[in-house]
Amino acid sequence: MFPTCVRNSALSIVRQAVTISGVISPALIAAGKNVAFMSYGVFGLMIGFCGLFVVCLPETKDDALCDTMEEQEQKESGASTNGV
Repeated sequence: MFPTCVRNSALSIVRQAVTISGVISPALIAAGKNVAFMSYGVFGLMIGFCGLFVVCLPETKDDALCDTMEEQEQKESGASTNGV
């Protein structure tokens, strides 16, 4: 479905996130024993921060999401023929 370079980039980003979280998690757990906000607050802020970017993406802003790949392809082909 996606080109190999896109799959490799996505896999390397996920692997890097897993590695960084594995390094940071023990320190965050140790800090969370003293301050309860550290553990739950950091995770909550990160989820909210990442979700903010998803809402603001130009691909999905004020646009209905398609249910199937065929519907998306028809929508894109109709947009490209209308724009030319």
